[in-house]
Amino acid sequence: MFYISIIGKTIMVVICSAPYPNNSNYESYFELYPYPLSDFQKYAIEAIVEGQHTLVTAPTGSGKTLPAEFAIQHFVGQGKKVIYTSPIKALSNQKYYEFTRKFPHISFGLFTGDIKTNPEADVLIMTTEILMNSLFLLGSGSGLGPVSSSGGVASANLSFQIDLNRDLAAVVFDEVHYINDTERGNVWEKSILMLPKHVQMVMLSATIDNPAGFAEWCESSGEKKVYLATTSHRIVPLSHYGFLCTNEAVFKTIRDKTVQQQIRDSTNKLISLQDAKGSFSEQGYRTIAKMTDMFDKHQLRQNRKHVLNKLCEHLLEKDMLPAITFVFSRKQVELCAESITVSLLEFDSKVGYTVRYECEQIIRKLPNFREYLLLPEYNQLVSLLEKGIGIHHSGMIPILREIVELMISKKYIKMLFATESFAIGLDCPIRTAVFTSLSKFDGQTERYVLAHEYSQMSGRAGRRGIDTVGHVVHCNNLFSVPTLTDYRAILSGKPQTLVSKYHVSYNVVLNLLKAEGTHTLADLSTFSKKSMIRGELEKELQGRRFEIQNTEKAIEDKKRYLMLLRCPRDICDRYIDIEDNIKYMVNRKRKDAEQELRKIKDENRTVLDDVKSVREFYALEKSLDSLHKSVSYYEKYIDKQTETICQILIDGGYMFQVDESYILSPMGKMAASIAEIHPLILSKLMVTRWDSFADFTPKLLVGLFACFTDVKVPEDERSSRPQSDSDFLNYRLTEVVEMANDYQLIENEFQVDTGIHYDNILQFDLADLAMKWYDLEDEFTCKIFIRDELSAKSISVGDFNKAMLKIVTITKEFIGVAETLGDVGLLHKLGQIEGNLLKYVATSQSLYV
Repeated sequence: MFYISIIGKTIMVVICSAPYPNNSNYESYFELYPYPLSDFQKYAIEAIVEGQHTLVTAPTGSGKTLPAEFAIQHFVGQGKKVIYTSPIKALSNQKYYEFTRKFPHISFGLFTGDIKTNPEADVLIMTTEILMNSLFLLGSGSGLGPVSSSGGVASANLSFQIDLNRDLAAVVFDEVHYINDTERGNVWEKSILMLPKHVQMVMLSATIDNPAGFAEWCESSGEKKVYLATTSHRIVPLSHYGFLCTNEAVFKTIRDKTVQQQIRDSTNKLISLQDAKGSFSEQGYRTIAKMTDMFDKHQLRQNRKHVLNKLCEHLLEKDMLPAITFVFSRKQVELCAESITVSLLEFDSKVGYTVRYECEQIIRKLPNFREYLLLPEYNQLVSLLEKGIGIHHSGMIPILREIVELMISKKYIKMLFATESFAIGLDCPIRTAVFTSLSKFDGQTERYVLAHEYSQMSGRAGRRGIDTVGHVVHCNNLFSVPTLTDYRAILSGKPQTLVSKYHVSYNVVLNLLKAEGTHTLADLSTFSKKSMIRGELEKELQGRRFEIQNTEKAIEDKKRYLMLLRCPRDICDRYIDIEDNIKYMVNRKRKDAEQELRKIKDENRTVLDDVKSVREFYALEKSLDSLHKSVSYYEKYIDKQTETICQILIDGGYMFQVDESYILSPMGKMAASIAEIHPLILSKLMVTRWDSFADFTPKLLVGLFACFTDVKVPEDERSSRPQSDSDFLNYRLTEVVEMANDYQLIENEFQVDTGIHYDNILQFDLADLAMKWYDLEDEFTCKIFIRDELSAKSISVGDFNKAMLKIVTITKEFIGVAETLGDVGLLHKLGQIEGNLLKYVATSQSLYV
């Protein structure tokens, strides 16, 4: 154990890299477990007992959840409460299910925005957004004002009550590396910044680059030490293989006996790409590359169905099941699963005969279970489960996705086909991970998976306490082989580098003002200066200042050299002036200029060399000026961004200034209540043009809110402008588009980065569908709608379900606005939406709750 000191602070990050000492004061805690703990687990427990923070970074399957479970038991045993956050609702639901069974003596509550249960529980499990919103409501931890006397957190959206000062002991941030997520990473930064100083953090992360740097930032934002308990050691090491299959038809094309033997030696078997010690096999790579080149040359293609079935046969024969196959397309997940014809279950397995009954018994806990049992998607899924096959992707109906997870836990699934999202924390004890591709579309372009993405997925393989090694297999028939350099990089295990995703945004300013009432510009900037972006700005400044020193030295050296020029300086300057401007001259002026240049060269033999030196001097001066401007930009970046945001809000009527303090206007308070969508657009239209939605029916509000969901339809079906059957809604949506464009122009003009991506904040394909769904009154019409309307737009029931839940969440935010305004009429309209949207199988139901 050693320490990293932090400049300006007396406390230090505790780097826990040495073997944990024997006979420590914490042995009694370690002995609570029936198995020996890893050193990093012991250090994390020590930190928790000592009242400090801990950052645990470890590969998947290494046991990093243990410190979180210890913290739960430790603090609940002291009569305190714990908040457990996770990045996605599905993981929150699963953790609730897991913990309630593992710790029956402890009460758990669940808050995901869709589900709220047991608000008085000892441990509250929630998404990180819920925690952030509650902390903003309280204004706690920001350093900008006192915590309220009760320390309570409660609102229409949150519905739980905790005395943060007296009761909350710790917050567990599961999958804290999500702080690096492009869209949502800022949520983790804000949450960490706003936590009360006495609250301990237990942060669980995949392996990241420079974890000490992240730990330093976490420590600098509070008053506690951070124990960095890290390991890169996998309890179950991974071996990586390529797999190429062929059939006898190949040998009708390739007649050469030697080549035929090479093919037989290299196909229908596993070819080592990287061993369990992490050593990459160039020989294995070259074998695969040679075979695929040969197949391409002779146009020998193996269809995916054949490849997957041959691989399943091989995995079954070599006792390498259960396995998870990653497919980077939700539609292809289902097609891959349906293509398997090989029997994967053991010959004496009863799963094929009993799984349908078990699924039905699980579904029957829901009041509307018959609706699920009659779904084509349900019967298709059960048919796969009867063969030992499962599917898992975000487009599935949540209940069906949870059935798959429960079947995995029962070890009924031998081959799971899933998208990358399954790699995020969900428990899945498997032996082998399979890749059908090593490239994916990331929303902008097709690219190879990054090393840390590959590690997160492949890391699912290998069951602790069961397997001695985990297997990772690449279906090399199905994708082009990367270059040796790219392949090695993908398998390198290089951890992700954390980069701040924090933005000085409208929500930050609005919520800080809402929480504290009034602030100066300096106050508002202070909050943002505590984010990780400040450290990154400091690094940029250090680099620029170093460049300034070097440039200033180069200028002084050049000045001394210029004193030795043989050609007079004024002549050099004149030559440069003419040379730079001659391209703009015409006719007589150009001829005169050319003549003058010739004359200068005739009279000064060294002029060209001397002019070059003078130009270099001017370039250095220009570079120095640019560097000074760059330093000024970085030094003032946060202040300038905050000031610009404040000015935009003042100009828009969301707040006003009294002396040096900013205060929210009534419209600003409304905007501060809106987090699910752009906070300014609807709040302004609602006040300035739409008279609090006076002319909107509940159904039209559904159509309006549907345009802020993020369900995407295929490009050839997509609408680029409002095209509702309602002319009224089209007109209102046109106003929304115009206002969004106005804010985009303003942000571009003032060069402010709010983190809002205006190219995808609106989509118009769901407005009429959502309004039609609103009107449906029975199971039969809902079925017809799903069969005809959703299918026509290629929208999955799972995606539609997410969209309806999003509309309900937006509605709840506006219910909070209406309550603040005391607008009974608007409350009545909004109150009708949830009941008319969440019906049939579009619900917030969960089998875990």
